[in-house]
Amino acid sequence: MKIAIFGAGGITRRAYLPILSAWPGIEIIGIYSRTQASIDKVRAEFHFDNGTTNPRELVEMKPDAAFVLTNDQTHFQFVKTLLKAGIDVFVEKPMAQNSKEVQILAQLAMKENKILMVGFNRRFALLYKKAKELFKGRKIQLAIIQKNRAKATHTNLYNNYLDDTIHQIDLMRFYCGNVVPLKTFYEQQGGKIVGAVSICGLCGGGVGVIMTSLEAGSWQESVTLHGENCTVEVAAFEKLTIKSQDHEQVFGTNRPGKWIPDMQERGFYGEIEHFFDCIISRQQPMTNAFDAMQTHQLIEKLVEAAGLKPNESPTNGWDNIPRWD
Repeated sequence: MKIAIFGAGGITRRAYLPILSAWPGIEIIGIYSRTQASIDKVRAEFHFDNGTTNPRELVEMKPDAAFVLTNDQTHFQFVKTLLKAGIDVFVEKPMAQNSKEVQILAQLAMKENKILMVGFNRRFALLYKKAKELFKGRKIQLAIIQKNRAKATHTNLYNNYLDDTIHQIDLMRFYCGNVVPLKTFYEQQGGKIVGAVSICGLCGGGVGVIMTSLEAGSWQESVTLHGENCTVEVAAFEKLTIKSQDHEQVFGTNRPGKWIPDMQERGFYGEIEHFFDCIISRQQPMTNAFDAMQTHQLIEKLVEAAGLKPNESPTNGWDNIPRWD
């Protein structure tokens, strides 16, 4: 299978290229970046022959599939153009800048009969998957999902939820299904979001809480599920604890002599494998565009629950690269 990679930034070099360059039966026919310096860095590290600052060149090479790992604001235009060119697409989160754009891409993928998948790697992370298996058949009474960082970078809640907290919002759907946004509280200092809490109602009763702090001591993610006298806690991506009355069991990957690669623990290997399987079988991915649209809609409703209006205007990120659609 011939693939093209669009984007040569940190996520490409740290996660995707180490996996894809060693994947059996996969040929990377080229990589695109907006700058020649980024292309040169990737080519030197991974020994690629073909790199370009003109995205049209990769499309004309007729790859079977493409990985869109560019700046978030360019995802919509890249994906739209690739689908129209008859290419299956994997795109890093977020798929687009709002649910309306995601819906357009979903309908286009269906019209062109192409596979379109978004990279919600947490759904494929080993311990997050194990937590879902362990709670299967149980009613969740309380779900607490959080992500914390040590530095605030976003000037509004919508951008923070779309760019950074989107994984936790998607995990709320992953574990709890359709939820009803009730209220969002947020704090802003010096023109930047420093923390937020969103509360949701769960189907059949129960409460879901999504929390983020941008003034934490370090990066941290966790999921805690309570219900039917059972508690499952995941400290990403290292430990899972099951508590049931007087019994406690611990699963973990952070141990001496471990053999599971970090990218498998974090779900990158699993999501890539799922994408390739869907290309072969022509089955819809678990994280297809219609599913991603529901996560984007939830983001927008959570922001509205704070009394704010989501950003719905088109972005200008595409203006920074050559037009080729």
